[in-house]
Amino acid sequence: MQNITIEVANFLVQNDNFLIVTHERPDGDALGSSFALLNILKENGKNAALLLPEELPENYLDFVPCDYRTYLDQYERTTFSWCLALDNTDLERAAVGMRSHLADLKLPIVNIDHHPDNRCFGKINLIIPEAAATAEIVFRIVREIPSWKISPKSATLLLLGIIMDTGGFRFDNTSAEVLNIAAELLRLKADHHGIVRNMFFSKHLPYVQFEAELITRHLKVNQSGRFGWICIPEALIERYGIDMKNSEGLIEGLRSISGMDIVALLQRREDGFKISLRSKDARYSVGKIARQLNGGGHELAAGCMIKTDKEEVAENILLAHVERILNEI
Repeated sequence: MQNITIEVANFLVQNDNFLIVTHERPDGDALGSSFALLNILKENGKNAALLLPEELPENYLDFVPCDYRTYLDQYERTTFSWCLALDNTDLERAAVGMRSHLADLKLPIVNIDHHPDNRCFGKINLIIPEAAATAEIVFRIVREIPSWKISPKSATLLLLGIIMDTGGFRFDNTSAEVLNIAAELLRLKADHHGIVRNMFFSKHLPYVQFEAELITRHLKVNQSGRFGWICIPEALIERYGIDMKNSEGLIEGLRSISGMDIVALLQRREDGFKISLRSKDARYSVGKIARQLNGGGHELAAGCMIKTDKEEVAENILLAHVERILNEI
């Protein structure tokens, strides 16, 4: 894997005009790694742009540059030579602005990711499943280019991605390697305090009330309390004025409940129910559940879509898969 990391590092040095994309509903690692790479490329004399599927979640605004795009016209697409796809498992999950698809860009792709189910859809593929975050991989790449600098802002963005995908170094993907990288980023003046303040200690009161009502009134349990889930009511979202793109981490409140091995959040979409899954025991793989339902992710954190317009049907399908996983051992 070291050889491919060096190959990608040399590729970035030798090429130019990069368009960076990531996945739909981008999370902290997707945003941290994408904005960090954008900054690093620009700081080291490269032409680069970032195309996001939507406007940013509120709690990221203090960290990221404002020079990202949510749309490119046909002419602008021709100005790029390469697409750098970060933290994205497959072409279908890629989210390229509000009116485009990745295939529309007709650019050769460099695929950089840490998900074990990545489909290696790029012309160049750098997939490191043991990495805690894609931001960690971006740092490994840049570390192979001694002449390139990493500014405090870029270091903060890389640390942001790592912290969010390790749950503040609480999750099982926290390794000695990623802790060493975090230490290096702190030496590069990454703003650890600002990240923790914004990401973990800055919830608006209506959001806290929304979380509390979800758990006290809408939590369902099965399998003797080992599986817990919530189907988020649209009326509750509207009552508290919640923008769900600001709800990253919502599921961790469920995962923290003692005795629950698997938890899930369900949210209605136009074509079905989006499912977010978490496990806190490696014996019970939610990645396996998600893959069986045409989704994907990590073994302890994954997601999928169940295509039905009936909440009860979606819950029963999910419950059947969870029961099998919990009773395999």
